[in-house]
Amino acid sequence: MTDRGSCIFPDCDEILASGSYKEAGAYRIYLNQSEHIVVFCDFGLGFANYVISIQRYGRVSFVQNYYNYERGFGNVVGGDGWLGLRNIKALTDAGNNVLIVTMQDCNNMIQTLVWNHFSLGSPESQYRLYVNGYASSNMLLKDLCKNNGRPFSTFDRPDADNCALQLRTGWWYNYCTDTLPTGKYDLCGPYTPPGGFYDGLFYNDWLGRGYSLKYFRMVLAHF
Repeated sequence: MTDRGSCIFPDCDEILASGSYKEAGAYRIYLNQSEHIVVFCDFGLGFANYVISIQRYGRVSFVQNYYNYERGFGNVVGGDGWLGLRNIKALTDAGNNVLIVTMQDCNNMIQTLVWNHFSLGSPESQYRLYVNGYASSNMLLKDLCKNNGRPFSTFDRPDADNCALQLRTGWWYNYCTDTLPTGKYDLCGPYTPPGGFYDGLFYNDWLGRGYSLKYFRMVLAHF
């Protein structure tokens, strides 16, 4: 993790504005001036942004319990990880409400999608998802909006339709989902899931639930 010296930064924007750090990497930020979180600040898009979920190499299993999804696991800096629901909520509460989704297929084609509002509810609501304002010129349907208003569920804190029990991974299920960034990272391309529930890394209205993607990243920013 990058050494900040004695400086305390509230966000990635302040880190970039300081002029001391320009390379993407892991940084400590202090959203409430007392407790820090470690985030991956990515400046490559021309503005500061935060990686909250990424699967690139398949080195980390996303089959995790609710405790781990709340606190985070893996390493978003290393290319496979989840920042944690409480950290994601803290970032959205601080105004980082633009969601940027980047996906790659087996032929290295890339799709980038943007929502202007992404936020989470309270821990008591199981971090209920609020997402709207699809802002992409991309003609792909806004599959994530199906999950709007749903609580976050895992196999040990399942949804009413038991999607989390069937797919095993954590997500904002709505019988069940049209996109699964936390899905099973396996061989890229078409697949047939055991048990009949599509559990790969998919975006249905791009290549279908039966096509597992090579790369899936979710980033928060503010414009």
